[in-house]
Amino acid sequence: MLLAEDALLLATDDETGKKLGRHTDLLVGGALLADLALAGNIRLAERGEEVRKNRALTVPDAPWPADPLLADALLLAGTKPQWSPPTLVEKLSRKRVDAVYERLARAELVSRVEHRVLSVFPTSRWTSIDNRYEDGLRARLDEVFLFGVEPDPSTAALAALLSAAGVLVQVLDRGRKLDRRSVKQRGKDLQRQYWPAMALERAAQNADAAAAAAAS
Repeated sequence: MLLAEDALLLATDDETGKKLGRHTDLLVGGALLADLALAGNIRLAERGEEVRKNRALTVPDAPWPADPLLADALLLAGTKPQWSPPTLVEKLSRKRVDAVYERLARAELVSRVEHRVLSVFPTSRWTSIDNRYEDGLRARLDEVFLFGVEPDPSTAALAALLSAAGVLVQVLDRGRKLDRRSVKQRGKDLQRQYWPAMALERAAQNADAAAAAAAS
């Protein structure tokens, strides 16, 4: 499973199918970027290179992703020689959420439920039909946040992404009354280790700022 699938699964309420945060699309975009970064397909420019430091670059000699969703994301990333990481997150987020839900449905983890907003506007929600895989993800996160286990790279990246999207506490707490401040701080610590998560957080901040400006 991709980080994009894991993150979206955890950021969706199992029973109602409601999304836990405002930036589910950016969460998926950030997770796709993290998947590509962990696979070595995208990296950050370093000091002394011809492009500005901390720009996102594709890695031409890296193996091409076998997964079609990652291959499509890498094709998009390759349309420019360099990217501002938050901008790349935003670009990768477009029209990806339903595609990831459909993959989860094919894996028999969620099911589409038709729904109407205000009893008028048709929309779809995706509810859980098999929690076993998701329970395994939650158990890995519990080990990190409740028992202090050092996370593997995939779990650390997943936690960092959930933190950056502002849904980590909701995903972990589930009515258990955890120490939210401690969870948030650990999440921030992990974010700083993963530049795609930092890019996701900045993209979410940019989206919030744009929405506030449009409403004023």
